Amino acid sequence: MSVAKDSRDIGQKAGLLMAKVHGLDEMKPWNHLAAMPALSGDAKVYDFDEAIDVICEAFETVNPDMSEFVRMMVQNGWIDAAPNANKRLGAYCTKLPATRTPLVFMTWSGSRSDLMTLAHELGHAFHNWVIRDLPLCQTYYPMTLAETASIFAENIVRDHLISKAESVDEKLEMLWEELSSALALMVNIPVRYEFEKAFYERRQEGELTAENFCELMSDTWKDWYGKVMSEADPYFWASKLHFSISGVSFYNYPYLFGFLFSKGIYAQRDAKGERFYGDYVELLRDTGNMMAEDVVAKHLSMDLTQPEFWQQSVELVREKVDEFERLLSQRSE
Repeated sequence: MSVAKDSRDIGQKAGLLMAKVHGLDEMKPWNHLAAMPALSGDAKVYDFDEAIDVICEAFETVNPDMSEFVRMMVQNGWIDAAPNANKRLGAYCTKLPATRTPLVFMTWSGSRSDLMTLAHELGHAFHNWVIRDLPLCQTYYPMTLAETASIFAENIVRDHLISKAESVDEKLEMLWEELSSALALMVNIPVRYEFEKAFYERRQEGELTAENFCELMSDTWKDWYGKVMSEADPYFWASKLHFSISGVSFYNYPYLFGFLFSKGIYAQRDAKGERFYGDYVELLRDTGNMMAEDVVAKHLSMDLTQPEFWQQSVELVREKVDEFERLLSQRSE
């Protein structure tokens, strides 16, 4: 959290750039999740097979095994993406305990967001696939490590799309999700963590009223968002479902941890070269039987308790935000 707090300017800068694209000086609590305006004409629409080809091409840059895995998922009918009137919204990946079969569920509409969602869920599926031969008890990994493969897959596909983009506008549209993630995961998620931490500390002094909750939320919101938002969202504690999941305290913390953890893994791709894929698979295989600190020490020879690992992660995010700013300025010239 100390590295995240020292780096909150990255998420804040992302938010201000997003506001600028919308013609605003600052974001508001009710519009900070607004989609990016289409810059390159009509938004690109992918048919499902085309999206699979894009993901396979991207995964191929890591190792052919990852690409072949995606083809296998399609051929075996393990991806349920067809629209259906009776189908719920959302996307997720699950696995069958008896057969160890990974299954992906989503509703395909053809947007770029759908493409990234599919890549994300296929990342989860790949994680489940490479641990399928392990004892069942070792196939359940903690939330802190659950997003490792999914966010890694997103990064691979997004960077592949950026490398193939033919115009500044296309690149900006690709990078928008990087900005959205930076704002959401490096600012909004820490707000939730710090609010909940402050709540537990105040609760030791006695019961809290709704006004107390609003006060805590507003203070935390302003501390993390800075000048990005025109105002705080004092009732965020009431509108966000996760705060009501009483069985799991600090429910949102693993999202920040997982985001930066996966970025740190991604940062090792070039450094390790041809050795990366084998080390990556072995790392995933240990996620169900080792602590995160031990996994990284064993496979990356790095120390999670020190800021260096996390610094490389936030610098990757900073590079994307700075690239968006540069391209936006180039477009305005």
